Amino acid sequence: MLPSPRWSIFLAMAQALAHPPSYPGSDGLTIPTTAGPVTGFVNDTAPQVRQWLGIPYAQPPVGDLRFAPPQKTSFSSHPINATAFAPSCMQQYSNGSTIYTEVLNEFLINGGDSEDCLYLNVWAPAATGTGKGTWPVFVYAPGGGFTSGGANSLYKIPDKWVQRTQNHVVVIMNYRVNVFGFPNAAGLGTQNVGLLDQRAVIEWTRDNIAAFGGDRENIIFWGQSAGGASVSLYTYGYPQDPIVKGISADSGSPSIAGSADYAKSNFTFLAGLVGCGSLTSTAELNCMRHNITARALENVLSLYQISQRKPSISFGPVPDEKTVFKNYTERAINGQIAKIPAIFGSNANEGAGFVPYTPGGPGSSALLNITNSVIACPSAAEVQRREIVGLTTYRYQYSGVFNNTSPVGWFGAYHSSELPLLFGTHYEYRGNSTPYEYEVSHFTEALWLSFATNSSANPTATLPNGEIFSWPATTTKDQVLIEIANGTSLVSVESADIIDQYCS
Repeated sequence: MLPSPRWSIFLAMAQALAHPPSYPGSDGLTIPTTAGPVTGFVNDTAPQVRQWLGIPYAQPPVGDLRFAPPQKTSFSSHPINATAFAPSCMQQYSNGSTIYTEVLNEFLINGGDSEDCLYLNVWAPAATGTGKGTWPVFVYAPGGGFTSGGANSLYKIPDKWVQRTQNHVVVIMNYRVNVFGFPNAAGLGTQNVGLLDQRAVIEWTRDNIAAFGGDRENIIFWGQSAGGASVSLYTYGYPQDPIVKGISADSGSPSIAGSADYAKSNFTFLAGLVGCGSLTSTAELNCMRHNITARALENVLSLYQISQRKPSISFGPVPDEKTVFKNYTERAINGQIAKIPAIFGSNANEGAGFVPYTPGGPGSSALLNITNSVIACPSAAEVQRREIVGLTTYRYQYSGVFNNTSPVGWFGAYHSSELPLLFGTHYEYRGNSTPYEYEVSHFTEALWLSFATNSSANPTATLPNGEIFSWPATTTKDQVLIEIANGTSLVSVESADIIDQYCS
C-alpha cells in the first residue's frame, strides 16, 4: 500500500492538531536503554498509555552502511526525545489506484520517508510498579509487499488498545524495503538486510523492554501481509534461538516471499540506470552507496516501475539459505524450524486489496481467485507443514464487513481489514462502529492477547453471554479454523475445507 502525499500531509496535521502531546512529569517516561535514556509522553487521547516514538534501534543505514546489515547504535547519555514518529524507510512508489489510495487512506504511511529510518515505537500502560516487567509484548512488523510501508499509519496505532486493556506492551518497527532492504547485489556478502532489521528489533526488545514494563521472556512476533511473511520466515531463520515465544502471521506465509533473481541482475540493471553500470561487483556496490542519493535512487526505481518498461525488475527477499529458503517443507521435516506456537489466518476477500480500484470492482470469481492464490492458499500450505511436524497452530478466517472500515460493497473482508479491529481504531474514521463491531473488536483483541499472555495454552476470550470460548488448535486429524465475524455470529469453529477446497 502506497502513500498519497496529499492525504499523508492532511492526516498527519489533523492528528497532531487534535492530540498534542502533554507531559505530566518524568515519572515513568524517561527510560534507560542500551543506547541511552529515552523520554516519552502521555497525551489526552490515551491518558493511561505511555508512548515513545522514534527510538533508534540501529545506526542510520547510510554511506557504507547502505545495503549493509543493521549496526547497533552507540550509547549516549543525552536523553532521546521520543515524542514523534521517525520517517518511514525509503518507499517504492506507484501511480496505480487501489482501495487504499482512493478510499482507505488510513492504511497509508504518514510523515514521509528517509534513508535514516531504523526506528521503533513503544506503547505501554501508564502504571509503573506492580506490573513492571510482567506485561506480554507484541512486536509488530508492518506490511507493504516488501516495497513500501512503515510504522506511522493511522489505522495501526495501538494506543487505544493499550488504553483499554492496560496489560500489554506493543512495539512497532520500521524496516528497510525494496532495493534498500533487499538489494541482492553481487558485491554483498549478506542479503535480505530488511529481515535482519527485524531481528535487530527483536534483540532490542529482549534487551530493553523490561524497563518499559514488558516481559522479555514473553514476546510475540506479529505481522501482517509482508510482515506476516516475515514472521513466518523468522521461524525458519532462527530455529534454535527465536527469542520470541510465539508468532502471529496475518495474511502472510514464507512462500509469498522469494525472488528468482539468482543472477543478481536486477541490482546491476538498476545500477546502470543511475550511472553505476559496467563496473566490477565491488565498484558497482561502492558507486551505488556513494555516488547517488537515496532520494534519487528511490525516484529512478519508482519511475521505472511506473513506466512499466522492460525488463521488469523487483527487489524483495531472496533465498540465501539463512533467512529465506528454497524448500520449507524439507526444513520443517528436518526440525529446522522454531518450535513455538503460531497464529495463521487470512481474510475472506483478500483479493480486493490487490486489484486496481474501480467504483464497481471486479467480479466475485476474480476476487476469490486472487484471495486464494495470493494469500489464503499459501497460508494454508504453511499451516499444513506445521500440522505435519506437530507444531501448535491456531488458524482463522476473518469475515467481518462493517460500513466504516469497509465502506464500498465489493470491498468485503479485504486484505488488512482485520487490523482496525485488532488495533482498536475501527471507530475513528467514517462514523462510529456498531455494537456488533465493538464486540468483534474486543473479542479478537482478547484472543490475541490471551495467546500472548500464555502461548502454551489455547487462546480464550469471553463471549457476550459470559461463556468462555477456547480456540482449538488445528492438527492433521482435526483440521479446523475459527471464522470471525461472519455477520450472524461472533465466532464459529469450521472445517478448514472452507478455504482448503480451493487449494491444489
